[in-house]
Formats: sequence, structure tokens, C-alpha cells
Amino acid sequence: MRKSTVENEGINNESIPLPKHIPFPEIPNTNEILNELLVFVFILFSAGMQFLHIYRTIWWLPESYINHTINFYLIDPYLVIFVIFMLSRRVLYCLMNYSLEAFYKDTQLKIHKLVGRYCFVFVLMLILGCCISKIYTKQSYLSMFLLLYPLVVYFLVFGPKIEPFLRTISEIEGTYLNGYPMHCCSSNPSAIRDEVDTLKNDFNNRFKQAIFTSVLNAYYSGFVPCFFAQNHLYYDVLWATQHVLFVWLGGLTMVLVFCFPAKYCDVLHRAALHLGTWSKVERMNNMTLPPVTYTKTIAWNNGSVVRHSGELYRSIGPVTSATPGNTTHYRFYKLFSNPSVVYMFLTGLQASLVILQVSLLFFSIEWHNILSLSFLTLTNHLTLFKVIRDYLVTQKVYAAESSIYEKLTSHFN
Repeated sequence: MRKSTVENEGINNESIPLPKHIPFPEIPNTNEILNELLVFVFILFSAGMQFLHIYRTIWWLPESYINHTINFYLIDPYLVIFVIFMLSRRVLYCLMNYSLEAFYKDTQLKIHKLVGRYCFVFVLMLILGCCISKIYTKQSYLSMFLLLYPLVVYFLVFGPKIEPFLRTISEIEGTYLNGYPMHCCSSNPSAIRDEVDTLKNDFNNRFKQAIFTSVLNAYYSGFVPCFFAQNHLYYDVLWATQHVLFVWLGGLTMVLVFCFPAKYCDVLHRAALHLGTWSKVERMNNMTLPPVTYTKTIAWNNGSVVRHSGELYRSIGPVTSATPGNTTHYRFYKLFSNPSVVYMFLTGLQASLVILQVSLLFFSIEWHNILSLSFLTLTNHLTLFKVIRDYLVTQKVYAAESSIYEKLTSHFN
């Protein structure tokens, strides 16, 4: 009797509607080399604007004898070279990989990329080391530590891996196809949970990469120029700090849009529908059947009530393969059962950033502040367009998918 009750609760019942996936539309997305080029141009100009804030002159005054806009002689050239190579490492690495792909066949490409990677890192470290040795003669130990501090954080976050330092997205070998992780519409709960664990790790890696990349770019393009400025220089500290914050937020949303395109989140959404989730039940009111013991080998239909670790849980979703009380499964389902909510949040954040920058631009009167804000606002408009597009597409697709699921559920009921 108990066995038949479990089978009726599980997915073996033919009346249970399985998750239906709507074919996701093709949305144009920037490739890796174009994205790295856009990020590099954004950060390079941001660093230039910060140097302008610090070393600007009063060349525009009629009585001024200065003919140039920046006191270039006060800027350490080795610091500039260090910042440029640190910020351009990924676009240079992508160019090297694309060159290797154009000259070598598939059988030779893997070994040449491996050799090219270590050669590239060796040359990059050699250039950065030479710059550091030149900067060290004029600075203190604290300055050297702050200059290399992001590299220390990198090893703490990513470990002794080279790939995350050179690429924004490091694909998990064997789980990717055409640049996106694969999803298998399986009815095996164990396989579904394993797939979700793989996708969760890939999502966490991308998110860590987005945070680290945006912080590192803002650090070297905004904070480092301020810290290494001459002591006798006067500049607007509040405006320079605001510039660092804008560069970090603008760079963060730019990297997030690249790391989490709509088609990528659709893969996680499909896995979330197969995973489902559980909500804890406090009381057993209006239950016609007693709860059964949870079995991990069974996928449960919507509304099933099970007992696990002394607690009662009710299944949520078209099919539930998650483990009751597993917070990782709960967060995964809540985040990706409707990814349009994520894009709605990003749209609000990016729109608020653009509105704030436009407002500050309206009230700015100094030429260098107007130039800086104009550049940041222009680049943030491109990110705003992408995130609004992703939100509108995902909102319509998942609204249609939800409508289809409700009709199927009412039909089976």
C-alpha cells in the first residue's frame, strides 16, 4: 500500500505534465574578442579620465602660459605602462588565440594554444616585473603592496589557475557546446541534480569572475592613479572617488551582461524546471493522504507532500527532483525559475546609473568633469540597451511558457 502511494506521488504517474520548453529566440551577442575590446577601451579611457582629473592644467585661462591640458611630466611612465598591460592582457590573449586558430588545424591547435598561453604569461610577467622594478626605486613597500594587491586576491579566489586571469569565461571541458553549457531533458532525478550542480558551479565561477574583473579594472584605472599621484598635487578627491565608483558599476554591469546572456540563463531555467523545489509545511491541515517518506530516486509531481528528516515538505514546480531542505537547490530554483526577474533588476540598476550620470552631467560646469561623465554615460547606454533587450525577450518568452504550463495543468486536473 505504501509503495503504490509513493508511485502515485512520483513521476511514474502518466497524468503528470512534464516541463515544456519553448525554443528560445536567437539574440545577437558580442563574441569574446569584441567584448574584451569594448571592455579594454572603456577601462583605458576611464583611466585616462582619472589621470585628467589629477594632472589637469588651467590651459584655458587667457593669462595662462601653459599650452597642454595635462602635466605629463608628473606622471610616472612606467606606472602607465604597467596599468595598460594589466588592463589589456585579455584582449591581447584573445588576439593571440584567434591568430593561432587561423593558422593551425584542430589537431595542432590545442598544443599550440597551451604553449602560447605560457609564453604569453611569461612575456606579460616580464614586462610587469620590469615596470615594478622601475617604480620601486621611487616608491615605498606599501606602494608596491597596493600595486600587487589584486594579484594576491586573485590567487586567494581562483588558486594557481592561469585561465581565469586571461579569460573572462573559462568553459568547463565536456559540458559546453557552441559556447553554452548543455542541458539534457532527463527524467532521472539523480542526473538532474548532477546537472544542476555543474550549472551552479559554472554560474558561481562566472559571477566571481564578473566581480573580480570589475573590481580589478576599477582599481587599476581609478584608485592606482590617485594613490601614486604626487603629494603636492591638489585634485578633487570626491570627484575622483565618484569616478572610481562609476567605473566599477559600469564595468560590473558590462561584464555581467556578457557573462550571463539570455540564452545562457535559459539553459539554467530549463534545468530549474526539472529540479523544482520544496517548501516546508508547518501543519497537516486538509490532507486526504498521510505524507510519504521522501525517496531521492523518484521525481515528485506538483503539490506532493513528503516527510524528510522529521519535517514535512510540499513540492513546487512542474516536477520536483530537488532534495528537501537543500538550500542550494532552493536558491537555484528561485533564481532561475523566471530569469526575467534577474534582468529586471539589472535593468533597474543600469537605468539608475545612467539617470544619475545624466543628472550630474546636467549640473557640471568644469570641462574635464563634463568630458568624463559624457564618456561614461555613452558607454553605459550600450549596456542599458542590451539588458533591456534581454529583459523584454525573457519576460515575453517565460510569460508564454507559464501560460502553457497552466493550461496543461488545468487539462490534466
